[in-house]
Amino acid sequence: MPKMSREELIVAIGEGRIAAVTIDTTVFDSKQKDFRRTDFRSIAQIKTRNTPILITDVIASEMMSHLEVEAADTQRALKTALRSNNLRWYRESPPGEHTTLFIDKNPAAFAKAEFDDFVAAVGAEVIKVADTPDGLSELFRRYFDIETPFAKKETRKTEFPDAAALLCLEAYAKQRKKLVMCIAQDKAWKDFCEKSDHLVAVFPLNNALGTYSEAFKDADLADKIVELWRDGGQEDFEQEVRNAIIDRLTYVDFEVEADCAVEFEAEPTDAKLIEIIMATLTAPTVLAADEDKVTFSIEVDIKATFEALLSFSVWDSVDREHVGMGSQWAERVEEVTMYLTIVADRDASEGIQFHEVSVSHRSFTVDFGYVDPFPDDGPDDE
Repeated sequence: MPKMSREELIVAIGEGRIAAVTIDTTVFDSKQKDFRRTDFRSIAQIKTRNTPILITDVIASEMMSHLEVEAADTQRALKTALRSNNLRWYRESPPGEHTTLFIDKNPAAFAKAEFDDFVAAVGAEVIKVADTPDGLSELFRRYFDIETPFAKKETRKTEFPDAAALLCLEAYAKQRKKLVMCIAQDKAWKDFCEKSDHLVAVFPLNNALGTYSEAFKDADLADKIVELWRDGGQEDFEQEVRNAIIDRLTYVDFEVEADCAVEFEAEPTDAKLIEIIMATLTAPTVLAADEDKVTFSIEVDIKATFEALLSFSVWDSVDREHVGMGSQWAERVEEVTMYLTIVADRDASEGIQFHEVSVSHRSFTVDFGYVDPFPDDGPDDE
């Protein structure tokens, strides 16, 4: 159906017009393919509001496949690094090393176990697209008529899993004469939902969870906690936040942007926290709540020092290859946004009693500005 405003969604939830909530693979990918993340598992609050959480079997397979590929890639990279290290250092791998490092684990079995645990933890239900009434005939009709979610492009064959999932969800909603909330970023999903009378698209997950919190009057449960945080004096909590941000920065996985007179490859090497800019703290979004605890997300900017190694090269048109021109370190102080998920006691009368503080691994970019590849060259240098 046409995009609903936040207020319209809250009313629909309150009136019981949402038959179920579902997620697309893009939600899983946006959570760094981590079924264990607190903010991802907060979707369980929807089930506690008597709204089923549905995952179609094709989307379940896609999510498991994405995790399996990443798990296999990390195994391969670790195996290669160990082999190179052993050769360079004339080292023999100790017995059982591959088992200890999970190199011998089956990535497919790992992905399925993670998914099954997630489904059990949040109370989700996996439904089969094969059970969709007239699903196959409608699927092929849309494909040959080039009707959403199939696009006018050569790659439209790749849309079959999404199409099967969406038709299954639409049939589910039609049967109950209600709506299914689809948490998805994929354009095909959004386009399909806009033309459906029974599906409504929402993204990101935090926004969807926030509408449920507002509908059930939980939206202000974290306000007192954030107020105390702003006022200061919550030393243990503030140190936990600082530690979580420092841990996030140790991954040194930021993207490097720079201006340079020659081609270069950049490798991020270090990131050190300078300060948390409290004036940038946003309002909290409640993701889940029970009688004792509240889980909420919040954003805050930090100032940090970032370092990167830039390796320069030029193209040799004769030998048709890149020729290395040396490298140098670059340093930049930059402000970036951190995305936090916090679990704390609802009762803050005796200060913030926190249970967990985590920082999203959402990627960010650091602009190093102009980097001179030859900073020591002067007019008299040859």
